[in-house]
Amino acid sequence: MATISGKDGKVKIGSTTLADITQWTLRTRANLAAYASSATAGYRRRVAGIKDGVGTLAGKLDPADPISDDFDEGAAVTLLLHIDATRYYTVPALIESLELEVDIDRGEVVGWRAEFSTSGAWTKPDYGT
Repeated sequence: MATISGKDGKVKIGSTTLADITQWTLRTRANLAAYASSATAGYRRRVAGIKDGVGTLAGKLDPADPISDDFDEGAAVTLLLHIDATRYYTVPALIESLELEVDIDRGEVVGWRAEFSTSGAWTKPDYGT
């Protein structure tokens, strides 16, 4: 069994690679509509409904290429969430929030984090299986 390291992960918006990405997440889900009827014998059944997704992007601030040059809150984007050099999710999304983190006490590298929600159908990577 082969596994994949996240070391080659990256995020693109179109052909633009976002600078200094340290992490990304994507959480997809299906709304499960629950019901009970005379045919369910006193049990609740569920059927898959609408699909939805949320995620985060995180990185380090590059003053020569600030993240706000690539998007801001409310922006509609198509994210290419790379697992490795050749496999990625294509995700139409809306940026919900953009947060900067400055740690004065420890003097850490200035970081940023963005949250997004999917806005339409996404495509999954081809794992060649």
